[in-house]
Amino acid sequence: MTFFERDWDIERPGLTLKGSLCLPAREGQFPLVLLLGGSGRVDRDGNPGGRGAGIYAKLARALAEFGIASYRYDKRGAGASGGDFLATGYHDLVEDAQATWEALAGTPFVDHSRMYVLGHSEGTAISAQLAPRLAPLPRALIQLCPFEISAEAMLIHQAEGIERELPGLSGLLGTMLRLMRRFTGPYDQHMRRKLLHVRALEGGTIRLGPARVSARWLRELIAVDINALYRAVPCPMLLIAGEKDLQCTPESAERLARLSRAPAQSHIVPNMIHHLSESEGPPALFDLRDIDALPLAPRLLALLEAWFARENGRKNITPA
Repeated sequence: MTFFERDWDIERPGLTLKGSLCLPAREGQFPLVLLLGGSGRVDRDGNPGGRGAGIYAKLARALAEFGIASYRYDKRGAGASGGDFLATGYHDLVEDAQATWEALAGTPFVDHSRMYVLGHSEGTAISAQLAPRLAPLPRALIQLCPFEISAEAMLIHQAEGIERELPGLSGLLGTMLRLMRRFTGPYDQHMRRKLLHVRALEGGTIRLGPARVSARWLRELIAVDINALYRAVPCPMLLIAGEKDLQCTPESAERLARLSRAPAQSHIVPNMIHHLSESEGPPALFDLRDIDALPLAPRLLALLEAWFARENGRKNITPA
């Protein structure tokens, strides 16, 4: 695979967002995808603390192979970007993404008639919220693992999943989680109490599992009306869900596609989990494999390749 990466920064009030351009060649104008990642203190590659599966780096390099440029960046307060992650709100992230789009739209290496936003998980909500206010209008949104329910309902759903899996979870992790449950009570009930508490906080932080997050971010995300966002999207959408995604359920893609007033298509990738790799076994929140070492789901990449081929007028590629 041939691709060229270089650093490219976005200046925001009081901070700099650090990111990477991934280009199919050194010279020319290219279709471009702005990558918007999922929740948490993750860097441009999708890794917390600089370590992980690097799913967005893998996506960027796959897109370059299809002839598509991309830009991905460290969130404020994550990776090399400035800012305080624990003081960042959801709407700060939306504004950062808008500023990034506007900066990319003014560059000479972008084919401005073929600019796309690709969101993953929380990034799908951000891209849907952004779409009506972006200029130029995205040619399309590409939504990987979108969610249709509120963030509050999704967190409770995940906590219920922990309760279901906990009795059969072996090893040190299972022991620790059962010990914690003795102090917190059932995980779903504990999550409901925590979400009530976050609504009363003006600032500060709150712990979600092993991570500490901004209470303002969580409160603002909970308030987002996901269905209303999708009804207002003015451009076409490609919505792709994973059959074994237990965080953003596979049914969400089709249901959100039906809400759209613009053309929208939905697909479910067999065996794909939330982190965009494949699992042959039963779906589990506590996937104890080394997910970092797994490639992106081949059928996801085949679907994207075929879609971009049609976008660029080539008819000789069909999804696997």
